[in-house]
Amino acid sequence: MSRDDPWARARKATAEMEYHLSAIARLADERALAVQELLDRGLTRSEVARRLGVTPAVITKILKRPVARH
Repeated sequence: MSRDDPWARARKATAEMEYHLSAIARLADERALAVQELLDRGLTRSEVARRLGVTPAVITKILKRPVARH
């Protein structure tokens, strides 16, 4: 079985990575906005963390990340 040109494979992989990284960034923004909304509704960082299955330190890290509103 022959493989495609390595340059073509590399370009395709790069394009797919950029697509997925962009999607991950959008999802991270959405998560940060939702976490902030939960905190604004009166939940504690510990409660949000527990219900999301992460530590309160992760919640702090999520909130410190700059968010681009799409």
